[in-house]
Amino acid sequence: MKTVDASSLEPNGYPTLSGKTNPERPPNVPGKEHKQISIDDPRYIIQPGDQLSIKFFFNPELNEEDLVVRPDGHISLQLVHEVKAADLTPVQLKGVLEKKYVGQLKNPEIAVIVRSIREPYRIYVDGEVGKPGEYEMVGSISVLQAIARAGGMNEDTAKKSNVKVIREDQDGQRFVINVDLDGALNGGDLSQDIRLLPSDMVYVPRSFW
Repeated sequence: MKTVDASSLEPNGYPTLSGKTNPERPPNVPGKEHKQISIDDPRYIIQPGDQLSIKFFFNPELNEEDLVVRPDGHISLQLVHEVKAADLTPVQLKGVLEKKYVGQLKNPEIAVIVRSIREPYRIYVDGEVGKPGEYEMVGSISVLQAIARAGGMNEDTAKKSNVKVIREDQDGQRFVINVDLDGALNGGDLSQDIRLLPSDMVYVPRSFW
């Protein structure tokens, strides 16, 4: 299995040498929907994997149907390109888009509609943590946040400087990311506390000295 350092990752969470700069859309899996908050509820927070429609009232040629929020939380739109949609309500995303299209369009009046919601993505935490297991990935979450949800590291036995994140690349091949959480916890290198992607596994190894 290929191994890379956290510092070598592109902003999309994949290593430079993978040869791709944009993660592919996840496959559409119909019928798996969240039950907690209806998509019609204005409090609903958009998540990776959600399917959106973006309507431009005076520029229908820019309309986007069945637009899937990528695992990195972004969507791609004409003229403004990459826009972060995850962790926003539809109303908040509407406001972001209308601001971005000022100067591009004469009257950017936009509607954001959530068409379907995916079953929550999962991450996995194992090794020297309080509660190893599978956890729901709600919004953006970092390695340290995932470990905290798993009850934190076992202080006496966890090897914080050599935490592993196992991830699949865009071709479905697994690779290992070396993460030095000592640096992040000491405030020296916060970039080591990388953001997780759906289905990532965090493994905290045991220290033998």
